[in-house]
Amino acid sequence: MNCPYCATSIQVDKNGVVQEICEFCGGHMREQQTGMLQICQNGERFEFTTMQQHIFLEHINQSVGELKQYHTYDLYLLLKEVREARSQTYYGLQLLNKASKTEEKLQVTANETGGEYEYYTRKAWVIENILLERQGFFPEKITVRVLQYMEEQIQKSKKKTMKISKVQRQHRREA
Repeated sequence: MNCPYCATSIQVDKNGVVQEICEFCGGHMREQQTGMLQICQNGERFEFTTMQQHIFLEHINQSVGELKQYHTYDLYLLLKEVREARSQTYYGLQLLNKASKTEEKLQVTANETGGEYEYYTRKAWVIENILLERQGFFPEKITVRVLQYMEEQIQKSKKKTMKISKVQRQHRREA
């Protein structure tokens, strides 16, 4: 068993109790909120946040705390969905506002649509601010190309093992 951050071997006592904090990097072996053990083996990377199978617009109804548990890739997908819904609502609102000038009955619908637009705008802000907090920025535009690149980087990162070759280490000492 190894630390999920630096792959340093973690001690387990005779009672099977796992060392709580890594002596090398200070990383916690348990997830702070759930207490679940976070360890890696054989140099494989630990998956700290699992990706959702499917992301739907309905996921925006989650609290900030719940959304913070989402993988960054999933937040990008959700932000893309929210922005598209907001954009569609905005265009509908523009049409309703124009039409309500001649048809007063449409003003109620325009007001409701305005409320939906505000809702989607605020939900987009929530996700943008979670991303801002997490990575220091949020994307101005989320394209298929951006998502493909992210997915490629995620896969590359997962494949890169945390192993140190003893042979290379010995050669460096001899040099």
